[in-house]
Amino acid sequence: KITVYQTPADMTPIGGAVTMDVDGKGKIWASAPEGAVRFDPVTETFTAFRSVTSKSPKGTVATYGAAGDRDGNGWWAQMAIDTIGVADVRTGKISEIKLSPVKHWMDRFKPEDRAFYESFGDSGFSVPVPWSQGPRRMGTDKNADVLWVGNSWGSSLARIDTKTRETTIIPLPDPTLQPYHIAVDSRHNAWGNLWTADQLFKFDPAANRWTLFDLPVHGTEIRHISLLERDGTLQVIV
Repeated sequence: KITVYQTPADMTPIGGAVTMDVDGKGKIWASAPEGAVRFDPVTETFTAFRSVTSKSPKGTVATYGAAGDRDGNGWWAQMAIDTIGVADVRTGKISEIKLSPVKHWMDRFKPEDRAFYESFGDSGFSVPVPWSQGPRRMGTDKNADVLWVGNSWGSSLARIDTKTRETTIIPLPDPTLQPYHIAVDSRHNAWGNLWTADQLFKFDPAANRWTLFDLPVHGTEIRHISLLERDGTLQVIV
């Protein structure tokens, strides 16, 4: 049986660069143009959470990816402005985390050159300044208080403590590798797809070790990844 649930007419619809995730309480999170929505499969109701910064001097800021943590809180990425939105479901409070720019790229530019790039009037996904992180689709560790974000333009992962909001930027092994979507297994490993390299990666945070896996075909530009753990085996689906 397939049941389709539609957001109410007066609520922001699911849309844009959509991802979905099930939080630790069984609620379903999805990205929406103005933030994120949460669906309760028991009551069959939606709740909308709007980004703190929905507009900027460069225009409307849309959501790219969303995830729910093990406490039932929601997270979403605003790729164009290097910002992560956060919804505390207990209090209803919405906040945001600003990612730091890629310093080694910013340092290459003179102040007047940086001002030139910052003056661009388009806040779309595909018009970054050279030092943008570009947070995209994300995944939470359901066995820990950790959110992993794939920073496509920054060629890095952002590790965010979902309790303290402490954020650590972890560069990928090569600056040409651009992560897209992150999923986390039961052993705390972060898996992701590299849409520019026809590869998957696994990052083991305990050992600080990267493992790359080549895909059997080329030109995939893979955008999504999911994990299936069953009977002691792990399958990575892209």
